[in-house]
Amino acid sequence: MGRRAVSFALLLAAALLPPKMAAALPNPTSAAGNPTIVIGVIATLSGPGALAGQDELDGVITAVRQLGGRFANQEVKVVAVDDHGSPDTALQVTQRLLEHEKVDFVMTAVSQASMAAIIKTLLESRVFILNLDAIPIDLAGPGCSPSLFDLSTPPEALQEAVGAVLTTDKVHRLVVIGPDTPQTDMALAALRRTWNGEIVTVLRPRHGAATFAAELDAVRRLGPDAVYSLLTGGMGLAFVRDYAATGLKAEIPLIGPANGFERPLLAAMDESALDILTVSSWSPDLDLAVNRRLIADFEAEYARPVTAWVAQGYDAALLLDSAMRATNGRTGDRDAVRNALRRADFASVRGTFRFDANQVPSLTLYQRRVNRDAKGRLTLEMHGIALRDWHNRHINECPMRWSEESVAPRASKPAPATPAPAAPVVPPPPPPVLLAPPPLDSDVSD
Repeated sequence: MGRRAVSFALLLAAALLPPKMAAALPNPTSAAGNPTIVIGVIATLSGPGALAGQDELDGVITAVRQLGGRFANQEVKVVAVDDHGSPDTALQVTQRLLEHEKVDFVMTAVSQASMAAIIKTLLESRVFILNLDAIPIDLAGPGCSPSLFDLSTPPEALQEAVGAVLTTDKVHRLVVIGPDTPQTDMALAALRRTWNGEIVTVLRPRHGAATFAAELDAVRRLGPDAVYSLLTGGMGLAFVRDYAATGLKAEIPLIGPANGFERPLLAAMDESALDILTVSSWSPDLDLAVNRRLIADFEAEYARPVTAWVAQGYDAALLLDSAMRATNGRTGDRDAVRNALRRADFASVRGTFRFDANQVPSLTLYQRRVNRDAKGRLTLEMHGIALRDWHNRHINECPMRWSEESVAPRASKPAPATPAPAAPVVPPPPPPVLLAPPPLDSDVSD
């Protein structure tokens, strides 16, 4: 693919770039060739949450590159802004994005707090929103919108899938360890919907704890059938190491949170992570052609493993491509675009994918276990289906009513969104251009 075919423009907050570098960069119009379809990406690219946000953005870019930088033969421009993990900053960069770019679609890859801060502004702009990270529950129920499509794996889905695994594995007594936050309580409530065993105790270590002697003594004393950790980040890593070091892992199975055991995080855990179970809507060994191509192209370009976050961003771009092909690129025909998005007529790297009436996905959740691959590297292997065709329980709280029949699905599938690689080996496209946004008080011409 040539440079023109992949002429993305990535617009980042000016604070991320040194002044000399920002001044030397070209303007968005000349870099992107005045494309027809503009995608704004609001993501956490620095600070807490940056691993997920960067992966989701890079998943989007990988799919667009594979499609030659075009949807429905129209050039695509990707404009990204960084919320730094701050709801206040999220609102500022969202307003700036909408003021200075004529975006057709916005993708969000931010925390629930940031999403709550920006959703009103986004809905008032009348752009279609494709969400890649967990959304506030209200947006799946009474606050749902015909303009909002969720491509994330809702936390409720993951917890209900863990509950289903506990039921299948006949786990009767469970110890849970998690942060002292409302999210832990919400996770337990979701777990209870698919599992009716006994939660022996919920251990809540202090924030930032690096050792867990007291908690591990309690686990040994209570002797549960399994331990479920909701700890992530540095605390999650330290707990896994301590759990393995005490020998408890050989006696009591440990279940971990999906986002705490993505492949880039496993190397830091080393042997401690082996055999730990997680659930997710994606696994690297899902036997799908589109999944194999994602892994090959992404890892060749970025030299790091694909994660479930990458898969969600990749799916979002394929969904947009399918909608643009179905509407011949008519972004202004909102009803046609909405119906095409609702059809979700694309080959997902996560397997079967469809939207429920609240435009939250119905997904299949997979059991994954940490193992070593043929090269001795820690990886995730699928160990069956945890929960098939999960549906969000807030569907009936959402006032939207539509069916697959009402959005007129095609009688037959179109050509795959990601074409098969051509026989000749083509050099990889150049990296996206990073552009500094104009100051808030400057004029912007089209």
